[in-house]
Amino acid sequence: MTEFERVTESPDTLGKFLRSLPILEGPWDKAFQERYCAGCAAEDCENCPHEAQRNNPGWWLTLEVQKGGF
Repeated sequence: MTEFERVTESPDTLGKFLRSLPILEGPWDKAFQERYCAGCAAEDCENCPHEAQRNNPGWWLTLEVQKGGF
C-alpha cells in the first residue's frame, strides 16, 4: 500500500489527513465561511453552532465539484 492509497482510503481518512496539515487556510475554510458564516446569527465565533464543520475538511470532501474548482 502506498501513502496515497492510505490517505485516500475513504473521505473520512482523507479529511483527517488534510486536517492534520499545518496550514493556515484551506479551500474548505472559504466554503465554510460562504455556507455557514454568511447567514450566521451567532454573535461570537467561539460559540459556533457549526463547530463540527469548522476547520474540518471532511464535510467539504462530500460536496459536489463546482465549476472553476478550488
